[in-house]
Amino acid sequence: MCMFIAALFTISKTWNQHKCPSVIDWIKKMWYIYTMEYYAAIKKDEFVSFVGTWMQLETIILSKLSQEQKTKHRMFSLLRLELNNEITWTQGRGTSHTRAIMRKGAGRSCIGSYT
Repeated sequence: MCMFIAALFTISKTWNQHKCPSVIDWIKKMWYIYTMEYYAAIKKDEFVSFVGTWMQLETIILSKLSQEQKTKHRMFSLLRLELNNEITWTQGRGTSHTRAIMRKGAGRSCIGSYT
């Protein structure tokens, strides 16, 4: 029985892994490939033709990183918006209170509903 449970936990760990590599893993892989090409070009004295390829890699990496940052910013903005729209807390003997916050222009108006 213990062997079955151990095998089940091992399988469940591998099930939850991502199918595609992360952006950081992709950048590390591309960086390695271009570094190997760079050293090969230096060995063959083809450095000038390689500079254009290296600059393309820099542009691609910066593009990928900025896209990832934009995605994270949108996700955190949405999360912050959801947190600001409704706040729930528990007080005393398990009494739950909810306050909805609505924003208008520069000022705030709060509408409270207590249950």
